[in-house]
Amino acid sequence: MNSLGFHPRVRFVVTGFVLIALAMASVTMAQQPAPPTEPGAAQTDSYHTVVYDSSASTGLPPDEHSPANSIQSSNAPNLTFKYYQVSGATLRGRNGDTGYVYDGAGCTHVTSGSSTGRILNTDLPLPDGSVIKYLRVYYRDTNAANGVEGYITRYQPGVGTADLVHAGSSDAFVGGYGFVVSAEITETVNNTSYAYTLIGWPDDANVANQICGLRVAYYAPTTATYLPLVRQSP
Repeated sequence: MNSLGFHPRVRFVVTGFVLIALAMASVTMAQQPAPPTEPGAAQTDSYHTVVYDSSASTGLPPDEHSPANSIQSSNAPNLTFKYYQVSGATLRGRNGDTGYVYDGAGCTHVTSGSSTGRILNTDLPLPDGSVIKYLRVYYRDTNAANGVEGYITRYQPGVGTADLVHAGSSDAFVGGYGFVVSAEITETVNNTSYAYTLIGWPDDANVANQICGLRVAYYAPTTATYLPLVRQSP
């Protein structure tokens, strides 16, 4: 018995429950919905579907059709994905006062900026009628307190904003280079009404949170096929 009246074995069990509860709380915090890229932006959240550690594999990572990833479109399993990919080297600050530095191998980190002031972005020029399915975010994350986020954001210029999909490294991930693939979405590109943007958003302004690239898997627009016109001779 101790001064609180607990037998040592009971105290051990209670401590174990406390540690488990704390661990569950930390996981819950890491899975909280991502913040919107602009105040009032509509968004859907997708988090941590697949994480790839470059130290556990060699060569190029598998594509979204790979059975190892268990990521295939449930709506059109026989179609082939097209990909649009950018490196972190091409991303630029959305705000003029956002500081950022290129680190090499396509990776960039933010040196100054808070909240949405850390957003780096570029345009997403997909053909009209394409169907967006997945976002892949490449990062280098050695910060146990923060992660690296990626978004596809749709703008109706001057009217509204919608974050279509989000994925990012776990806040607790410190393994260095990796990637995460979002959950499946279905967004048909409409370049008449909307503009589409890729966003890389490090959770902190330091070299331990680097955005290395963003890749979109999409289905190209279907092309109608017409039979040749046959005219009957008089």
